[in-house]
Amino acid sequence: MVSSEFGIPKIVLNPRRFEGQVAVITGSAQGIGQVVATLFAEQGARVVLLDINIEKLEEVKRTLVGRGLEALFEVCDLTDEDQVHRTVDAIVKLNGRIDIFAHVAGIYPAKPLLETTTLEYRKIFQVNMDSCFFLTQAVLPYMQKRGYGRIINTASTTIVKPEPGLSVYVASKSAVAGFTKATATEAGPGVTANCVSPTLTVTETTLGFEHTSAAFEPYVNLQCVKRSCLPQDVAHAIMYLASPEAEFITGQVFGIGGGSFFA
Repeated sequence: MVSSEFGIPKIVLNPRRFEGQVAVITGSAQGIGQVVATLFAEQGARVVLLDINIEKLEEVKRTLVGRGLEALFEVCDLTDEDQVHRTVDAIVKLNGRIDIFAHVAGIYPAKPLLETTTLEYRKIFQVNMDSCFFLTQAVLPYMQKRGYGRIINTASTTIVKPEPGLSVYVASKSAVAGFTKATATEAGPGVTANCVSPTLTVTETTLGFEHTSAAFEPYVNLQCVKRSCLPQDVAHAIMYLASPEAEFITGQVFGIGGGSFFA
């Protein structure tokens, strides 16, 4: 955790920062996505939780609504093109708009290249990249029509600092980063597209994998900031990119690695 003993100023949230805005967050049933959704809600946005796990979605929504915050959810298989378009259309029909779209959902498998099957390869690309394509195609027309929107996708620091066992994962996240840059060139006035690129982040999922839970200490040793990356670190970067203040920033990949690399 971030400690106040080092004189780090307290983070102060503005409960009206995203007031009146609709923020759609994928992967929001748990992990980084849940923290992102919570921060948006705490700052006045109506959040739409998007995930495939209905039980956890209901739990997150119940928690947020119980605090007096605005939250809805939609169950969606992000690898299903038709389902993605139907879900986005339904969100706009119900809420009238989508101001912010943060795509956090993804999978992080580790397997040596020569042991990876074609089926596994395709699954990783379906979840990490195909979903990004489907969602952007579904969301972007609504943003372009209104002349305002913020698209934030999620890559990984491994795209500039690959590791053994992550060849297909790195390829999929590199595709997301490149796709986001290209999206920015077609987004149009008032609509930006950017990408956050986190290092290994402390979540229930990463702590549950033997290959990742053992990697936190070596990661920290390589960083300038000597602590592990937390979901809040990623979420606060997304908050900035989603804000009106970031209107002059588009097509960028923001490294969130504690100084483990310098692009």
